[in-house]
Order: sequence, then structure tokens, then C-alpha cells
Amino acid sequence: MTRKQVFTQDYLNENKSDHDKTLLIEHPVRQGWKLVEPAKADESTEQVYRFKGKVAAGKQSKLTVKQEVITGQQIAILPTDIGQLEFYARTGEIPKPVRDALVKAVSLKYAMVDTQRQIQERQQRSAEITQEQTRIRENMKTVAANSEYSNRLLKKLDEQETRIENLQKEIASLQQKHQGQQKELEDYLGSLNVG
Repeated sequence: MTRKQVFTQDYLNENKSDHDKTLLIEHPVRQGWKLVEPAKADESTEQVYRFKGKVAAGKQSKLTVKQEVITGQQIAILPTDIGQLEFYARTGEIPKPVRDALVKAVSLKYAMVDTQRQIQERQQRSAEITQEQTRIRENMKTVAANSEYSNRLLKKLDEQETRIENLQKEIASLQQKHQGQQKELEDYLGSLNVG
């Protein structure tokens, strides 16, 4: 990505006398910036540009000094935040093929983020069930072994174990899906050639 920053300063001058005047304007040099307008200073030092001009008697004059700096930035798409990629895809003067590539990369990353969210939800649910099982096991220590309440707790533990096993299968499946999505994104970016 290339960015151009522009700094413009206008100097307005008014000659209220009845004869022409020579004017010397000093404008500070911005380190790393290029003088664009006027194309060249009459004199320059490390600190200032000097511009000479004339102002006719009873007239006004204007000097516009324009400086610019062009900076480059590289963005690694894989580790970059989705919001930042969306911002780049929507703003600036980006060629259509680059914008389209960013939009596709963002959609592939969104799919990965959604899958990761699903994995985390299932892991959290599994942890909650495991915590509940600990509570049930503690309760089972205080009741008679073959009582109706003990049997109910055993049945609930069995149901929870089944649910944990199903969650673990779902997590494994989602992790494979996530790996496939990451490979798809990496392959897409690896074969991408725009610009």
C-alpha cells in the first residue's frame, strides 16, 4: 500500500504602499518531504526554503507552497485483523482486482473466525458439563448407593457423558474444517497475482 500525504501552506501578501516591494518568504523544510509547488525554491538551507517575489503597489499576491511525502506499507493478510482488511478493501484508491482479492480474503477469514467461534462454544459447553459432573459426583457421595436419587444422578451423568462425547466429535470435526479453511485461504493467497 502506498500513501501520499500532502501539506499545503498559503502565504497571502498585501502591499499597501505606493511603490512595488520585493518579498522574501521563508518556509520550513519538512524532513523527508518533497517540495512540489513551486517546483524549486530560490534558495534553500537545511531548515528553510526561501522564495522571492514582487508585490505591486496597492496589490495583493499569494504564494502556495506544497510538499508531499509518499510512504509504503506492506500488510500480511493472514495475521491481519479482519476489521483492518475490511477498511483497506473499502477505502482508498485501490485497483479493482486488488479490492476484489481483499474482499475474498476477508470472506475466507470470516469463515475461519466463525468456525473458531463454534469450536470455542462447544469447548465452553463441554467445560460447563464437566463442572456439573463434579457437582453431581460430590452429591452422590452423600446419598445411598441404590436410592432413587442416586439412580437419577447416575442417569444424568450417563447423559452428560454422551453429550461430552458428541461435543468432542463436533470439536474435532470443526477443527478439521478450520484447518481446511486456513489451507484454502493460504492457497488462495499463495496463488494470488494481482496488480
